[in-house]
Amino acid sequence: MVGALAVALSPGGQAATAPVPRAETGVSVLSQPVQHIDVDGARLGYRVAGRGMPLVLITGSSSTMAEWDPRLIDPLARHHRVIVFDNRGAGTSTGSIDRLTIALMARDTEQLIDKVAGGRADVLGWSMGGYVAQKVAIRYPDRVRRLVLASTDCGGADTIPPKAWALAILTNPAATEEQRLSVLFPPNRAGAGAAWGEAIGAAYAAGGYQPSEAFTVDPHTVAAQNRASGTLWLREGGGTCRHLDRITQPTFVAAGKDDVIVPWRNLRALVHGIEGSTSAVYDHAGHAFLFQPGLRFGEAVHRFLREG
Repeated sequence: MVGALAVALSPGGQAATAPVPRAETGVSVLSQPVQHIDVDGARLGYRVAGRGMPLVLITGSSSTMAEWDPRLIDPLARHHRVIVFDNRGAGTSTGSIDRLTIALMARDTEQLIDKVAGGRADVLGWSMGGYVAQKVAIRYPDRVRRLVLASTDCGGADTIPPKAWALAILTNPAATEEQRLSVLFPPNRAGAGAAWGEAIGAAYAAGGYQPSEAFTVDPHTVAAQNRASGTLWLREGGGTCRHLDRITQPTFVAAGKDDVIVPWRNLRALVHGIEGSTSAVYDHAGHAFLFQPGLRFGEAVHRFLREG
């Protein structure tokens, strides 16, 4: 469950131009042109950059691929063929969301891995993207080499739900940018949200692209994703908690200790259920801990994937 992030813009409406760290190779994932592939019942927009073993990143609800922090994904593109994409009905992707489920998004992702990644990839899922990643690993095990789960849970009625005040902000279409960032980062790390927006804005400016529709998620899609990742995922018998033993890929599970959307204690069920998994809990970090560069999460991901 993630609120959409508006790119930091100058008063004239142009993307921010503050310097943004790049990979040594000069790769900027968000500056790559959007390409499209057709999957069953949808057309998915994606970007790809870098070389090496494909790494597919799956974003959270109400979000688009434009919201991946360049400070995380550009360094990863030095060693991996990074692929980011929009879930059906969001951003640059189309497709019916009338009966949207995590399983349907997993099928979309499986087809993306088949058609863009050559049939097999490492997979990183954030928040709702972590739900999708688990489903892909369980239903299409041959498609996933290694799995990274960030700020996510295995669903079901025993999962600790979001804090009530955080959920109220996430489901409020009129919530301000400041309010949304307040549920993604701890109060003592409020500046991290602004830095995230500036990094994204700078990446777009450097690549000659403007945000325009890149951050658009239709309200109907938001509602459908909220139902899929909320009502359906957290109901009795929902999620993957009963099937975690079917995830046999090496798995790295990570969480922020101050996460008010997916409380970090939900990590325990994933670690206990996925044999041989490793984990990390980051202090002074929230739901968007991935975008706090000081935590060096990207370096941890690279080390984990390199082990394979």
